[in-house]
Amino acid sequence: MAAAFVVSLLPGIGANNAAAQELRPSLKLPTTIASIAAAADWASTYHAMSNYHVRETNFLLQSFQKSPGKLVAVGAAIDVGTYSAWNMLVAPKHPKVAAAGMWGMAAFRTFLVFHNLKNEQRALRRTP
Repeated sequence: MAAAFVVSLLPGIGANNAAAQELRPSLKLPTTIASIAAAADWASTYHAMSNYHVRETNFLLQSFQKSPGKLVAVGAAIDVGTYSAWNMLVAPKHPKVAAAGMWGMAAFRTFLVFHNLKNEQRALRRTP
């Protein structure tokens, strides 16, 4: 569980470090919040998949269904790439659009955390 938590923090670390030099002050807060929301999503995904009978619905990650740790690692790596690319490609010409996009990503990932918690309530608990 501890390893999955550390891996779930990768979006925040990678997205902030990869684009830190080019990140405008107006993007630091939304990027940080989006990264924290992504980490919370991955932590709740790992918890739900390892403790309850739930399935991943993202078609890019379904092949990692049997290994929640690998699923989180691959998903976090995708997030690092996505957040960094967004900030490097969109922010230089459209900083307000880039900030709005990061806030949107944060809102969506926060929704996914609550969705994961709701799925846990509906699912059967795994027995050891």
